Amino acid sequence: MSTRHRHITTIALSGLLLGGLAACGGEDEPAATETESAPEETSAEDTSAPEETTEEMTEEETSEDSGDASGVPAFEELWPTVIDNASNAESMTATIVGSDGEMTIDATLTGQLDDSNFQVDATIDDGTVSIIAVDETYYLNGDEAFWTMAGGEAQAGTLAGQYIEVPPEMGIGETFSLSSLWEEFFAEVPTDASDMQTSTAEMGDVDGTEAYHYVIEDENAEVWVSADGEDNLLRVLIPGESGEDDDLEMNITDWNDAPQVEAPEDAVPIEEVMGGSEG
Repeated sequence: MSTRHRHITTIALSGLLLGGLAACGGEDEPAATETESAPEETSAEDTSAPEETTEEMTEEETSEDSGDASGVPAFEELWPTVIDNASNAESMTATIVGSDGEMTIDATLTGQLDDSNFQVDATIDDGTVSIIAVDETYYLNGDEAFWTMAGGEAQAGTLAGQYIEVPPEMGIGETFSLSSLWEEFFAEVPTDASDMQTSTAEMGDVDGTEAYHYVIEDENAEVWVSADGEDNLLRVLIPGESGEDDDLEMNITDWNDAPQVEAPEDAVPIEEVMGGSEG
């Protein structure tokens, strides 16, 4: 796998979050607390009760104002947990569809983020590839367009249309892996949301899962976070400048529960394929 193909993939992935996962601003000011007018003649004991009530009401209203009236938490409070969950996840499944302005991508990534077991199925511009990794052995099945894009133009016809088994000693994992995609994907994600603003913070839905939906003002992006107490990122949408064709959308499922993938049974060792092409 060439470095060029890796960058084609990761540029598209990184473009989804570059400046897009910003978060909302600070809390609203607490509402003014009404106090009961005291009687003209009040003993010391009588005045203590309204003071305690005022304090309790202020704390209660301040707590409510830390999020939205509908129960949506302030993004600046939620986002650090979301980032921490994503950074420390063991596995996930992500689909990415759209364009970064230079290339189009339609990809599904699934598997273990320690790179022991994962699969990437992607169409990038005109090239299509399926990549399976099991215990450091890689299996690649790409069409001619993919192999040409990956720098294997001379062997593209021979390599296309079959799973090619590439052993660990060839070092594909050093330049292409699920963890490297994930790390580059989050490389530009801000972790401090205190200075960022949202125009919308409301309850939403992602494929039947209740979620907090935030619209980011300055960055022209939308994010959805699970409202089940797990605080997992579920969807990112960055609208394009020239219509839906330029939209970038990522959906994430299977947090820490991605299924294991199996090595293809009909894979051909790369030595055989390359040897055949030379003969």
